[in-house]
Amino acid sequence: MRRFVLSAACALCVIAAVHAQDKPAVEVSGLLDVYAGYNFNNPPAGGNQNVVRAFDQKSGSLELSLLEITVQQAPQPVGFTVTLTTGKTADLVHYSLGEDRYKLFQQAFISTQVGNWTVDVGKFVTSLGAEVIESSANDNYSRSLPFIYAIPFYHTGIRASTTIAEGWTLQASVVNGWDISEDNNGKKGVQFAVGYSNDNLTFLQNVITGDESLSPASGARTVFDTVLFYTLGADKFGLNFDYGDDKSASAKWTGFAVYYKRSLPKDRAVAIRYSYLDDKDGFRTGAVQKLSEVTFTYEYPVGSAISRFEVRFDSSNQPFFLDAGGNVTKKQQFTVMYSQVFRF
Repeated sequence: MRRFVLSAACALCVIAAVHAQDKPAVEVSGLLDVYAGYNFNNPPAGGNQNVVRAFDQKSGSLELSLLEITVQQAPQPVGFTVTLTTGKTADLVHYSLGEDRYKLFQQAFISTQVGNWTVDVGKFVTSLGAEVIESSANDNYSRSLPFIYAIPFYHTGIRASTTIAEGWTLQASVVNGWDISEDNNGKKGVQFAVGYSNDNLTFLQNVITGDESLSPASGARTVFDTVLFYTLGADKFGLNFDYGDDKSASAKWTGFAVYYKRSLPKDRAVAIRYSYLDDKDGFRTGAVQKLSEVTFTYEYPVGSAISRFEVRFDSSNQPFFLDAGGNVTKKQQFTVMYSQVFRF
């Protein structure tokens, strides 16, 4: 936390200096994410109590999930984005060996305009998936199974994006790999995406491929990721589909999530999600299994905060969840959760 506070103070000093020189505007935003919940399997305290969960892994206690500050300036012609993070979410995003030293910087990249292209160089979150690390930008508080197991969290490399026609966008990246800051095998990954959006429809098709094995490099890991959302009045419908294949591990996995959100009066909403993951070779979860979850979320504002009450049921066709003794004997897991996210 001390390191986070010092870095945030330095960032604010930079902002003051920029404003003093009357340069293009620097934007600052942030959030504080806390939650408390209960797992009816009553697993013992310590470690990951809520199995198959991304950032809401604890039961029976109040938890700081994420404190985040983002400082950014649009490229005119050069800009930057720095996202500083602390809390358990920062630890879990940087799960790879040795990545904890970079967890303060969820993102840190320089942007520039090259013709009609925006080019980013540095560390940035992935463009794959229908959900993001910040819970306030999702319709549910907890994350889907494909978000956790099917795709990466972030990359380090170079990314280029452009608009190719009205509503259509194109993106291409060359990165060091999945969830790593420094290249660890001498092989690069490549990512391509095409997207379309209008007032009602959002579509994004991503593909990422590259050898992720450590030694020796022996085969590409490839994921096809499709995201589709449609809004009709107060109703929003969504679909996220992922197919993954890792040649070096001779493994495949498939996942999808279906979303529905209904906006209610006074900035309230209800959201329902069903997601599924078939880890047919046990590569992503550590067990050959078929996982599913259904989540119901009720959202309401409290001042500048987003408050959510959530009920979730997780299930596997194999024993994968903890019992009261901390043993992996359960095929189901039922949890309730209350969260607040303060945005500033």
